[in-house]
Amino acid sequence: MTGLTNNEVQERINKGQQNRSTVTKTKKIREIILENVFSIFNLVITSVILFLLYFFITTGDERLLYDTIGTTFVISLNTFIAVYQEIRAKKALDKVSLLLKKEVKVIRDGKETVIDQKDVVVDDIIVLERGDQVVVDGVVVESNKLEIDESLLTGESLPINKRNGDEVLSGSFCLSGNGFYKAEKVGDNSYANEITKTAKKFKLNLSPLQIKLNFIVKVLFSTAIFLVILEIIRNPSGFSDLDFIRKISTVMLSLIPQGLVLMSSVTFALGIYRISKIGAIIQKLNAIESFANVKIVCTDKTGTLTQNKLAVNRITPLTTKFTKEQIEELLGTYAKLSSDKNATLRTLEIYQPDASASVVEEIPFSSENKMSLLQLAIEKQKLTIIFGGYDILNEKSIDKQKAEEIFERDGLKIYRNLLFGIETSGRSLKEIEENLSDIKIEPVCIVSITDQVRGDVMEAINLFHKNNIEIKILSGDNAYAIQAVAKEIGWDIKDNELISGSEIEQVSDSDIFKVILEKKIFARLKPEHKLRIIKTLRKEKIYTAMIGDGVNDLPAIKESDMGIAMEEGSQITKEVADIVLLKNKFALLPSIFDEGNKIVNTVSSVAKLFLTKNFMVIYFTILSMFFAFEFPLTPRRVSLINIFSIGLPSFIIALRNSNVSKLTNFSKDLFSFVLISAGILVAGSYIGQFYTEKFSGFTAEDIQMVMLSVMIFITSVNFLSVVMHKNEKNMKLYVLYALGLVALYSFLSLTQSQFILIGWIKTFYEISFLEHRYLGITAAIALISGAALFILQFIRGKFINPHNN
Repeated sequence: MTGLTNNEVQERINKGQQNRSTVTKTKKIREIILENVFSIFNLVITSVILFLLYFFITTGDERLLYDTIGTTFVISLNTFIAVYQEIRAKKALDKVSLLLKKEVKVIRDGKETVIDQKDVVVDDIIVLERGDQVVVDGVVVESNKLEIDESLLTGESLPINKRNGDEVLSGSFCLSGNGFYKAEKVGDNSYANEITKTAKKFKLNLSPLQIKLNFIVKVLFSTAIFLVILEIIRNPSGFSDLDFIRKISTVMLSLIPQGLVLMSSVTFALGIYRISKIGAIIQKLNAIESFANVKIVCTDKTGTLTQNKLAVNRITPLTTKFTKEQIEELLGTYAKLSSDKNATLRTLEIYQPDASASVVEEIPFSSENKMSLLQLAIEKQKLTIIFGGYDILNEKSIDKQKAEEIFERDGLKIYRNLLFGIETSGRSLKEIEENLSDIKIEPVCIVSITDQVRGDVMEAINLFHKNNIEIKILSGDNAYAIQAVAKEIGWDIKDNELISGSEIEQVSDSDIFKVILEKKIFARLKPEHKLRIIKTLRKEKIYTAMIGDGVNDLPAIKESDMGIAMEEGSQITKEVADIVLLKNKFALLPSIFDEGNKIVNTVSSVAKLFLTKNFMVIYFTILSMFFAFEFPLTPRRVSLINIFSIGLPSFIIALRNSNVSKLTNFSKDLFSFVLISAGILVAGSYIGQFYTEKFSGFTAEDIQMVMLSVMIFITSVNFLSVVMHKNEKNMKLYVLYALGLVALYSFLSLTQSQFILIGWIKTFYEISFLEHRYLGITAAIALISGAALFILQFIRGKFINPHNN
């Protein structure tokens, strides 16, 4: 099989017959600009601007002109920031996508070559091995017992045997066997791309947290419309009153939290980029929120406790029929001629093969049977060799007792052991495959394999235990080998905490959950055993992560709440996983979990700031509408409050947030916080009004300035309440930041400077001079209200998140 020549490849590239898709995981820059400029929020705000402009033209009131200019400036600035931030997030996500290379093997010029899957062209001959994903549509040209799983495309979990001439679809994967297929449909024409042209974009893969925020935004938008309509119904002649016009404009502008959803999206995107720097690729946004919920992590031994650097430790002969040199030659021949080049078989490549041997027939390795068979022709004689798990194959051995005695005598149980033998029934491999239970094995040797342990893994396990996360080892190896590796890294697992797959089969459905909780090592598992364990944990509402690298882990990874794949794992396992660990570094998981919690806490903190202001406006509107209370807000003063209560505090939170605690009840935590803070803000403002009216000669402007000053001070305390949590490293910085905001506002409200910039800012944001006689009462109300807010939020936190305060 020669495949295409370089010239033929270039011809197809020139014709556009390359596997390049127009489908992108992130939005194009043009899409970002258009979506932000013509968003529903901007259209509504533009309507309000035109509304204010119309009344300015008809009345000539300069306040409306300033409101129009101010609102236009704010919407322009917000849109620019939104576009800039989203483009920045897009570039970060694009960088993350490049970290996870997707390569395939093709035959070109008669040689096997590894290329990026995007470089595949029509008519390329592509190698398909166990665990590989079919990357383009094609037709099988050579099949060695190929079994293809199309469950990701059709939902049908039963594998399909593919023979020469059969069609294979992109998105399916090789479950067992191997072969070659010829590329026919590439790029946008492939089956997988046709059905996922819209679904692949990040913008559609909203996490549950983002969905909640979207819902909140829609409710607030509906509330704004409802309150404005209600205000107009109650005061149909109000359009002749400029204060009424400014009021309904303020309500409409205030209750559109246009930056909230964008902020969450950007935070998630940049968080994904930071996590990639730690050592993992987040493929689904849901995974970030899942970090806080994980209770049990199930993982294979390989790549977690060990480095997946396998080596033959010893060969233990079980027969005198072959010399040591002949056994090693058979092992080397088996490794060379087997089409299934898994990590275990590659350890045998150190032995010289018999150059005269050739393959007659083969049964490739499968996770179900945990064995492979190879029928060889050596010097005109046929020899059927079998290789697989020692404890499984020894049950079929014609000399089982002798093997067990040698196994115990040499203390081999601490290794990963495989039995190498000769199948002596005389049947063809086709007959053997139909009934594997009847095989007869003449044992040749036990191959004991070791793996290098990871020196840093115990620290990670201790961190998980510290956070009340249990670790379960789900492996196809024997229990004692896993136990020995655990002991080597410092993890003492007792004999009564081990269980095998055959023992699990004997456990009833009513008792399986109890057994899973009691045991730590689950050995000699088949894929269906792993799947049963994960399904049981999910049934009992135990949030579970599954870490794996091979096809045998795939059903469990798909079923788990959070699927984690190793970078060096099979293509299909990486494709379906929520997270891919770069360089197989299990020890980084606690840090990755912490970073994920930090992202969720950042979104939660900023949402509290946004919604506190929104609920404050709702309270003011209702109280002024039904109880004739003062409405102290204007479009420009709301912009000022946005800067001091949301804009600047959000910036410092996004920049310096270090909160890695678990947030387990987002909605309850958010709304309990917001209702208290908004209530105290409004109460403090009206108390300020009440005491200001006690002074003789007070003006309406004095009342509004006292109320505004109280609000600004309390929002600074609200910021501190948001960022305050156990073990906060940046609390001094946050306190200084809040004091700086208060100092800046105090300067603007107490200065009579006529400097051009200062005067312009004060005029624009309607900051009048706060007379000194009101300072004492303003400070007292602000301090008492701030203290009340701080204390109530602290008590609230003890009930909502008792472990985080």
